[in-house]
Amino acid sequence: MMTDTHPASLRTRLTWLIIAVMVAVLIPLGWISYRRELREMNELLDGRLAQAGRTLGTLIAHGELPQRDAELPGIKQDGEIRHHGVVVSVHPRNYEPEVGFQAYDPRGELIAATSNLSDLPPPSSDERGFRDIRHEGRLWRTFTLQNRANLVIRIGERSDNRQDIARGLVIEHTLPLLIGLPLLALLVSLAVKRGLRPVAVLTEMLDRRTPGSRKPMPANVAPQEIKPLIVALNQQLERLEDALEREHRFATDVAHELRTPLAATMIHLESAMISDDPTEVEFTVRNAQQSMARLGRRVEQILAMARLEAGAASQQRTGLDLVRIATEVIEELAPLIAEKDISASLSHDDGPVIVRGHEVALTAMFRNLIENALRYTEPEGQVEVAIHRDGPMAVIDIYDNGPGIPEGRRQAVFQRFHREEESATRGYGLGLNIVQRAIELHEASVELLESPLGRGLLVRIRILAEAA
Repeated sequence: MMTDTHPASLRTRLTWLIIAVMVAVLIPLGWISYRRELREMNELLDGRLAQAGRTLGTLIAHGELPQRDAELPGIKQDGEIRHHGVVVSVHPRNYEPEVGFQAYDPRGELIAATSNLSDLPPPSSDERGFRDIRHEGRLWRTFTLQNRANLVIRIGERSDNRQDIARGLVIEHTLPLLIGLPLLALLVSLAVKRGLRPVAVLTEMLDRRTPGSRKPMPANVAPQEIKPLIVALNQQLERLEDALEREHRFATDVAHELRTPLAATMIHLESAMISDDPTEVEFTVRNAQQSMARLGRRVEQILAMARLEAGAASQQRTGLDLVRIATEVIEELAPLIAEKDISASLSHDDGPVIVRGHEVALTAMFRNLIENALRYTEPEGQVEVAIHRDGPMAVIDIYDNGPGIPEGRRQAVFQRFHREEESATRGYGLGLNIVQRAIELHEASVELLESPLGRGLLVRIRILAEAA
């Protein structure tokens, strides 16, 4: 069973991540530092212990025995008990109970010792240097040496002292962490909050943004890490505004273009319903059918415009052969060509003429230009399509021997919903606007010229071609 999860805020995540990173770094560093200081401390104390042992051996070799506090216990030799040496008492103050020594003469007799180590068995001949021994339930660190006077000196220090120092080192390393980490977490949280201030500013700017605004969000004052986000956001907002504008334009087109044919169709159908004359009924029904045909044509053009704009917004340009597209459009319009008995032909250079563009837009451009030429040309007329290269440009010529367009009104025909009122064929207002939109998408140019057939219109389009 899936459960909803609510991710933590970015500020909380960054704060915990930074703290986790610091802990992951500081704890190992603290441990390494503690181990290093503990090792150096042991080496220092061992060095001090060895130095004290050598100093003590030198003093004893020169006859400077410590002050006698008591006789050493009797040592049985050759059946007799002999007493040699002195015992130095240690008192439970300062660190005296934690240190002690033994001194043996060349014959192995104990000549001096502290009371806390006086009953420790003598070292064997191979016991030299540092050793850890246990005596009376306590661990001692000892150093044993034999000096030039052949005196054997064993000096020791209870490990309690070193353990106290080690505990002090632990406290010294952990206490700052225990005290500093909460404070550090608070400071990190405040720093993260301040660092994320540009995100809060961006949120405020988006809240204040008015619907339909095309003003981009300023990216030049944002931190380097936020700039890609703002650029992507501006692109997304621009695409969203384009989509909303296309939807608004589509709704406007539908309302504008469908109102008249729908009204005409309703009038014809109402006339047919109230008329008793079969001839009049047939006439009004035929008019209603023509109105519906015009309505279907207008819907096709509106949908073509919507597809053109949506496709151009969502698709990348690809290499397209203009000759292939023109051939497919002419084949698609073959029924209209046959119906009006029009002579239609396509001429082009050898080989394909490749441009980079949107196939939906170029197909709609060819279809509307050729279809307009066919519709405005009288039966048994002539429509020609020519495609050729002119340097780096591809040139498309579509001309006919129809009525043409007066030079003074040629620019107006590209306006949305424009119709040539004097034309015998009803226009639908969107055809050349679709052509204009396709031309703009491909940074091409269009000219309306006199047809080389003596009368009619020549539409010349120049678009950048790919190298052959």
